[in-house]
Amino acid sequence: MNHPKSMRLCVCLPVYNDWESVSELIAELVQVDGVVRIVVIDDGSTRLPNVDDLTDAVRGKARLELISLTTNLGHQRAIAIGLSALASDITFDALVVMDGDGQDDPAHIPVLVDTYRSVPDQTIVFARRSRRTEGLVFRCGYIGFKILHRALTGRGCDVGNFSLIPSASLSRLTHLSALWNHYAAAVLCSRLPTAKVDCPRRARVAGQSHMHVTSLAVHGLRAISVFGETVGVRVGLALATLIGLVFVALVAVVGIRLATTWAIPGWATSAVGLLLILLLNLMLLLAPSVLLILSARSGTSMIPALDWNDFVAKWKVIHDGR
Repeated sequence: MNHPKSMRLCVCLPVYNDWESVSELIAELVQVDGVVRIVVIDDGSTRLPNVDDLTDAVRGKARLELISLTTNLGHQRAIAIGLSALASDITFDALVVMDGDGQDDPAHIPVLVDTYRSVPDQTIVFARRSRRTEGLVFRCGYIGFKILHRALTGRGCDVGNFSLIPSASLSRLTHLSALWNHYAAAVLCSRLPTAKVDCPRRARVAGQSHMHVTSLAVHGLRAISVFGETVGVRVGLALATLIGLVFVALVAVVGIRLATTWAIPGWATSAVGLLLILLLNLMLLLAPSVLLILSARSGTSMIPALDWNDFVAKWKVIHDGR
């Protein structure tokens, strides 16, 4: 481990119309030791930010920048563009990714830094969400998603965007096409070392969430899609196992009918017919899983590190930190 004694931190904040929360969050961030640069990613907001409010919030203690995207892409892709842009202009030791609504507490940034100091170089440190503030329906849905994610991918899902990325890991991460779909899942695919530390989420600083049931479902499916090949293999193996069991049952029915007197008249014919239909349906389901695995790497993928600039309308410094 070769970590600097005094770490220079850059904070990346995606935002969509949530300027009140961002202003209050910036005011908290400038109080955190080591934060020298704050970059706000405007994800195609329909309300323009009040630059004076943002400048007042930073109080001259850090460099404040605004990257405006050409259109609304969603916070995961806004993060991908922000990371790629900052990978081309590294003036910091580590990058902190946070949600712009204030649920990620700036007071936990030193916890991420301390954890990073105790792990090998290039380790990405995630804040594990040990406590959530959402309602019962959301939490039940989240538990269901975690079960589905584990079943399809074989991996747990207990982290969000709040994390610390060493600057040395940015280039590798931003050259992954998976980053375009889901940040946390892309980190797992990168095979970079990771560490987790418990950090409870707090309530939103201001305003209401722009996420609804449909957008949350899409967000979860994007996380699963990053592991498309793994999902295809796991589903294929499950279907192949069921096909094997159905085939064994089919052989058993035929054996009972021909070799014993146990079978009730007409029972064997009905059972064989139903099993053959089930076997055919399982085989038809298996085919798409095999095709998914074979075609997963054949298409042209979006590489954020190469294409990020196409989505940036403006990148300006609001306050230079002096």
